[in-house]
Amino acid sequence: MININNELKIMHACELGAVGVYRGHKCVARYFFRTNLAELDSMRFHEKSHVEIFKSELINRNARTCRMSPLFFWGGLFYGVFIGMFGLKSIGISTSSIESIVVHELDLVLEKFDNKSSLYGVIQQVKLEELEHKDSGENLAGKNFWLSNFVFKFSRFSAYAAKSLASVL
Repeated sequence: MININNELKIMHACELGAVGVYRGHKCVARYFFRTNLAELDSMRFHEKSHVEIFKSELINRNARTCRMSPLFFWGGLFYGVFIGMFGLKSIGISTSSIESIVVHELDLVLEKFDNKSSLYGVIQQVKLEELEHKDSGENLAGKNFWLSNFVFKFSRFSAYAAKSLASVL
């Protein structure tokens, strides 16, 4: 049996982290990749709306958010700046990798819901925006980047670590 409140708590915390990640990417892009600022900002605004969606769902269920939820934003911000310092392709690889994980995790949650529920529709809409981010990341990443393997593995580790942390806090 799925614990909806726990799933929503994890999604809320991880979306806070995503807001931080895109904010960190934007901090670096402001100085080095100005032509990509609008794209990064658009993704950040999507993630901010996802935070509000999941927070609202938690409130409607009288459920709590993750303890220490600001930690996810600040961790994401640090991560976003760190990855951004390796260049635009790193931002793309990170985005593509993390959003692939998010889409997969949302699919797993959706399998457990009745497809006629309002929450199913909300999560499906979030998933579509995350797929757009994944595609944007793939476009930014391009081909044959020498740090691809490192960034890919580090981003996957970071995303799963955040999810694990959110599940226990």
